[in-house]
Amino acid sequence: MQKITVTVDGKKVEVPMGSTILEAANAAGSRVPTLCHDNKLHPFGACRICIVEVEGTPRRFTPSCTTPAGDNMVVRTTSPELITARKMVLELLLIKHPLDCPVCDKAGACQLQDLTHEYGLGQSRFDAEKGYLPPDLESSIIERNISRCILCGKCVRICDEQNGVGEWAFTRRGTKARISTDFDRPLDCEFCGECVEICPVGALTTRQFKYKARSWNLEETKSVCNYCGCGCTTTLETRDSRIMRVSPGKDNYLCAKGRFGWDAVHHKDRLTTPKMRVGNELVDCTWDEALAVVATNLNVIKGKSGADSIGGLGSVRTTNEDDYVFQKFMRTVVGTNNVDLLARLKAPKGLDSVFFSGELGQMGTHDAILVLDKEVGDINPLTGIEIVRAVNRKGRALVLVNDGVNKFNKLASVVIPKSTGEALGELVKALSAGQGSGEVQQAATLLKGAGSVAIIVPSKLTDADFGRIKELVGLLKNVTYYPIVRRSNFQGALDMGVLPDYYPGYRKVNAGTAGKNAVEMVDAIAAGKMHALYIMGDDPVGSDPGLKPVLAKLDFLVVQDIFMTETAQMADVVLPAASYVEKSG
Repeated sequence: MQKITVTVDGKKVEVPMGSTILEAANAAGSRVPTLCHDNKLHPFGACRICIVEVEGTPRRFTPSCTTPAGDNMVVRTTSPELITARKMVLELLLIKHPLDCPVCDKAGACQLQDLTHEYGLGQSRFDAEKGYLPPDLESSIIERNISRCILCGKCVRICDEQNGVGEWAFTRRGTKARISTDFDRPLDCEFCGECVEICPVGALTTRQFKYKARSWNLEETKSVCNYCGCGCTTTLETRDSRIMRVSPGKDNYLCAKGRFGWDAVHHKDRLTTPKMRVGNELVDCTWDEALAVVATNLNVIKGKSGADSIGGLGSVRTTNEDDYVFQKFMRTVVGTNNVDLLARLKAPKGLDSVFFSGELGQMGTHDAILVLDKEVGDINPLTGIEIVRAVNRKGRALVLVNDGVNKFNKLASVVIPKSTGEALGELVKALSAGQGSGEVQQAATLLKGAGSVAIIVPSKLTDADFGRIKELVGLLKNVTYYPIVRRSNFQGALDMGVLPDYYPGYRKVNAGTAGKNAVEMVDAIAAGKMHALYIMGDDPVGSDPGLKPVLAKLDFLVVQDIFMTETAQMADVVLPAASYVEKSG
């Protein structure tokens, strides 16, 4: 990539051609204040606080975030004139901005507040009415305070450029301009909260965090979201050992579940003490009593019917350490390889090391993206976001198989309005024999001409569809799979050996000693050949009510979970568990 030389505040730096002055200043270590700029968005130039001086240009001040840097350009980011101009910009922004910092949840993390203090602004020279507008409380999740908005447009742009939703827009004109939904209706979007995260002031805040804490009182702990298979990095912001809010990792994204679904951790219905069945009721007991009952019953059943009459079902919502210890307990203490995951029944067919080869952050490096599951944005939101980024920021081609309509339709180069199975069959014919028409032929031409292709593998596949995908891959160049995985730590559980025929690290168990898988365990219980089951972090009955009469045939059932699930209500012993945010791993 060709480089250019830019001198910023007397320091020469080399930056790639096409870089903005702001990027050159950052490379030189010179701080330029911004309000409307964000690295995840296209340059916009709305706030004008990032102005700099460029030698040899007729313009006195130049917005650094939108102006490309030129070779041998000389830039100044600080001077008395610049300071005065930036103060004026801030004064103009504050003319109608309410001075309600003490009751604003953004206080302490507000970029406008920080810049006002940094530039030493005193009482305003302008005596205009603030024009207060009442906050919009229609949404149960996001609160809008229109009076605080500085029209930077970040919320509009991130909702459109990154999320592909376009819920926000600039409305009205002049001094009455504002950011709103169409016709000022209540928010009706994905409620991911990205607009709240990127807002530089308190115009958008969450109802969940309202009046709970100040940013300087919060402690931060790195974690990982466990709602789906994307494994998004998160930051837990806590006070007095209680979560106040959750934010994404640096330059990352969080969906509605990842950002707002943490309140289950502090729910009043959390299990806090062990329970054991006395008669027809589950009653509280001590840990010693509960563990003694578990040990006694498992030993009795093992002695009477053998270790093969006991099984264990692990979880994909737990850490690798939990999964390892669980299979170790079943194998070395109980003495059985009857250990498996019910989640394996919902894994994409053919899921293996090849299907896990794609890194989501590399989605934009492919020339074309073939989406075979229209629900990708709902099941794995980050995968959907990376698809939008690849199209909007990198200009990649999107081929969408969708027999309905969703946000990806407007982004796609070609939409095939068919089911996954039909589309795969016709694509194979079009690519191999040129037998295609309309959208299918357009898609085949586009995919065949691509130097590399990303295939979004559906969360559910029939044997026939899986075979067609393998045929399709043989007709395309440099294919990378991006499977949609519904459950969070699915891969980790497999790696840790929660499998009936493999030890941790995929070491095959000894010949003839493989245990029963989840389906075989259920069949054995129904046939009266399995008498005890230990379930860790899963709710089979909640997922499939038809399993209730089957599990009722067990002589002994142990359930370990954080809530009293439908399966736990049937248990003989219930053990409380720590949630993913309450332990390391």
